[in-house]
Order: sequence, then C-alpha cells, then structure tokens
Amino acid sequence: MRTILIGIVLAWSLMCVGSLTIAREADHTNLPRHRMVTTTVDKVQSGVVFFTPTAGMEDRAVSVHKAERMGLYQAKEGDEVILVIDESNMLIDLHRKGDPRAGHRLIAGKLTYADPFWEVIQITNAEGKRTLAMDEAARTKLSLLKEGNLVRAELNEDNIVIDILKTD
Repeated sequence: MRTILIGIVLAWSLMCVGSLTIAREADHTNLPRHRMVTTTVDKVQSGVVFFTPTAGMEDRAVSVHKAERMGLYQAKEGDEVILVIDESNMLIDLHRKGDPRAGHRLIAGKLTYADPFWEVIQITNAEGKRTLAMDEAARTKLSLLKEGNLVRAELNEDNIVIDILKTD
C-alpha cells in the first residue's frame, strides 16, 4: 500500500514539473524576437543609405535598392526611420517613422519544399500549401532547415519571407 502511495505522489510530482516546463517553453516561444530601433539617415552616398548609430546598435547601411524594396523611398539625410533587427542582429525590415504599415504576418507549418537556390519555399499547414518568395537576407537561414521541419515564417507587407525559424 505504501509503495502505491509513493508511486502516486511521484507520478503527480512529475506531471506538475512537466507541465511547468512545457508552460515555460511556450512562454519563451512568445517572447519578442525582433528589436525596433529608431535612428536617422546619416547620409546617402554611392547607392548606399547609411544610418546614424544609436545606443545598442552598431553601424548599419543598406543599398538604396534594398531600402526601396523595404518601403523607404527617396531617403535623405535626417529622415527618421525604424529598423527591425532580428535575433541574429540582421536588419530584416525598415520603415520611415510615422508611415503607416500594413504589418507583418506569421505563418506556421511544415516546410515541404525549398528550391536549390533558396529563392522560393513551400509551407503546408491546415490552410493548404503556400509558395513564398524568400528575401535575400533570410535565405541563409534555410541552411539550418530540412524539408519536413516545422517552421514559423515572418512575411513582410509584400508577402516575402523575411525571417524563418524551426519550431519543433
């Protein structure tokens, strides 16, 4: 009888500790992963936009072409911008401060296809298959993933994958 009681107490303890661990892991997945840094355009020179370093940010620059693809048109010295920096300290998006944004979306599912040049991926979930273009900076993250992995992809306003992470 005593052995059964000890077994029940031990099983109950393991269930409590296990559910606390799962809850803690779930909380970690919901932590904000991207920093938004407000800065100004320092200069535009030779087709490159340079940003003024601010507290907690190293020197940043992006080509005029990439800045325009991200929504920063006709950048000039002194423009206030918001830079979106991911967990790897990479610039994944930028916007002129005060401009309305359509917002980013997250899509989760199984990575079912990645082309050999990492330009296009396919994610399958309950809503079906979605074929998505990859941003140049996000392509390198595909080297860490395999087809069949569960992933979470962040899409920008143009439905281009700007960040992708394994979730399982």
